[in-house]
Amino acid sequence: MLLTITERYAEGRIDDLLDADQIADVVPAAPRERIRAVVVGLRVVLVMAGAALLGSPKAALIPLLPVVVVFVAVVFNCGRVLATGQFTDLIIPW
Repeated sequence: MLLTITERYAEGRIDDLLDADQIADVVPAAPRERIRAVVVGLRVVLVMAGAALLGSPKAALIPLLPVVVVFVAVVFNCGRVLATGQFTDLIIPW
C-alpha cells in the first residue's frame, strides 16, 4: 500500500493515492487538538493558582508561568518535547 501511495504521489496523482476500495472502511481520526489545548490550559491555571495560594511571591509567579506551561505541555504530550515554533506559540500567543 505504501508503494502504491509513493508511486502515485511521484506521478502527481495526488487525488487518488489509493483506490476507493482500499479506503472504503477507513474511519477518520477524531480531532483532539483543541481538547488537548484546553486540558493543558486548565492544568497550567491550576498549578499557577496553587502556587499563588501557597504564598509564592508575585515576583516569582511571572517567571514561573513559562516554565509551568512548557513542563505541562511536555508531560501532557507523553514526554515529546515540542518543536521551537510550538514553544514560541505557547509563550507568545498571537
